Amino acid sequence: MTAEGVGGAWDLLTAGAFWRARRDYLSLGLELLISALMVPVLALAHGWGLMGMSHMFNLTDEALLHKRVSAKSISLVGFMAMLLFALHALEVGLVASVYLAGGAVKQVEQALVVSASYYTTTGAGSDGLPDGWRLIGHAESLLGLLMIGWSTAFLVRKIDRLQEREGGTPDRLRHRRLRTGTGFGGHEEVVAEEE
Repeated sequence: MTAEGVGGAWDLLTAGAFWRARRDYLSLGLELLISALMVPVLALAHGWGLMGMSHMFNLTDEALLHKRVSAKSISLVGFMAMLLFALHALEVGLVASVYLAGGAVKQVEQALVVSASYYTTTGAGSDGLPDGWRLIGHAESLLGLLMIGWSTAFLVRKIDRLQEREGGTPDRLRHRRLRTGTGFGGHEEVVAEEE
């Protein structure tokens, strides 16, 4: 090693750059840990919310198969959408409380806006978090995307169950048209009955 190399290393240690670099790695580790802990917390909150909603309002698949498509069932879908919105708002609030408790933001409104921005993946709040918190914000974006997808699948499943009672799902209608000879383009196709 040359004298110049030794001097450079000594300067690094004495100037504190080495310790700053170590602190950055520790900060990154803490960000990753907080991000990793957010996964089960939000997933459990979301899962419990969906299960609670299903059981509290009798939205189980079996119960929905016995409901008819009517104004009442359509308003039930609207009510489910409102409950899902409330569930997502709760999850945004959970992450916003982490931002507040950790000192990333100073006001409740700012924490909620930043968290909602990340959760919905709009990115409008990406300037709202200081260094050391941005990775957590981007982890929230990924989690928000997953939770919104889960809610979408939940809502579509419930609507599908409502339509099954009437025999009105698009696949069943298509099979009925094909079975009765009223298929697309005048083709006389026959498809075996499902079930």
